[in-house]
Amino acid sequence: MVASSSLSARLRSSVLAGMGKKKVEGDATQDRGLGTFVGALRRQLADKQRVVRAFDIGGSGVKTGLLGASALQDFLRFDGAVMSAAGDAAGADEELQWIEPQTLLGVAPGEDGFSSWLLEALPRLRREVDDPHVCFGVSIGGDVEHATGMLRDWWPGGGHPRDFERPVLVAELMGLPPARTFVLHDGEAHLLGCSRCAVPPPGLACLAIGSGIGLGITDASGAVVDSSHPTGARSYCLSGIPLSGARYQGIWKQWLERPGGDNARVEEVKAMPFANMVNKPWRMPWVSLVLGRRGMEMAEAAFECPEPTADNDEVRLPAVRAYGEQWLHFLHTQLVPQMCTGTRRHTIERLCFAGGVAERNWPALRETMVEANSDMLLPASAVADDDASAAGSSKRGRPSQQKAKAPSARPTVMPPAPVGSALIGSAIYALAGVGGGAEGIWAR
Repeated sequence: MVASSSLSARLRSSVLAGMGKKKVEGDATQDRGLGTFVGALRRQLADKQRVVRAFDIGGSGVKTGLLGASALQDFLRFDGAVMSAAGDAAGADEELQWIEPQTLLGVAPGEDGFSSWLLEALPRLRREVDDPHVCFGVSIGGDVEHATGMLRDWWPGGGHPRDFERPVLVAELMGLPPARTFVLHDGEAHLLGCSRCAVPPPGLACLAIGSGIGLGITDASGAVVDSSHPTGARSYCLSGIPLSGARYQGIWKQWLERPGGDNARVEEVKAMPFANMVNKPWRMPWVSLVLGRRGMEMAEAAFECPEPTADNDEVRLPAVRAYGEQWLHFLHTQLVPQMCTGTRRHTIERLCFAGGVAERNWPALRETMVEANSDMLLPASAVADDDASAAGSSKRGRPSQQKAKAPSARPTVMPPAPVGSALIGSAIYALAGVGGGAEGIWAR
């Protein structure tokens, strides 16, 4: 086994070499942290008996999958290489060999009776809980204390948000053994699972498109910025508000101005409740509504396109392209001006898209958002501008000054995350955790 310090040095050197950056003095603490994380992960990956049961608790319900450590070892890179948006022969097309692939168990009843429901939905879990070779990784939306696995609020399996008077232990809620259960926020789980690397590339923002929008960010060393820590939380904000809930008008109203754009199906989408806003949520649009799955449903309705199936990509192109243009507008008017500048503590240099919507529609989305020859985000001129729809929101509700002008920064775009990236990320975190090194991944 390679010593942790030696592994850390090699890892750091390869990542920095790939990024074209010089090593900065004073990063020794972070180096040791990443070295501890990678060393613990390597030891568990080499254990042929080690198995990970991963869970992803999100807006669509509870997903799960079962992984052998040896399969994950074959899947992950340890050289720090960053792939192009088109992928490469050695990495992007390689599939992870699951013991049990991603499965949607359904919507949990909430915090009361969660563990009983889980055992009924997954009977074999009882044996896994009693098996010391099985560890558990949990990706969950909410305010997670990563050091303890405690949760202050959450979205239980598509249910309501809940604030607890005192933090609760996720392992106990789910009926899992606390010593072998490791919990992290869903955006950061997608981040760990998106790049096929043991340590994600530096300056990366992973945008997970599901019911809402999840976000995970790495610092200049590849360590994960902790959204639950006061210092890290600021790096996840747009105009002082966490990205998922930040105000964003979007350009979807332009879709309704075309002939046939405003139809009965559009009105149905507008009337559907979202995130407990039963009364017409589109009157107060925000990032998760406009850019998440509901935004795609609005595009499908406005362009009279069907929902996705195995063989209808061509007929869906108008909706997917419009949705991609809205994403490009958001990136250039909100994310890039605020998160890709030198004034930000954790500057974003590259993007990766994850989640079901990105997985299903990536070819058309890539064509709409990514420059083919450079893998850079297309310039702002590639999408129609609308100053009114560019408005964000500050804490006091004033419109953001970030209007739709072309920024100098254009981040590169990586290949989309593999299917089940939140499960993969939580499995990686659990393996490092059971090996005693999970805390090393967090930015210091």
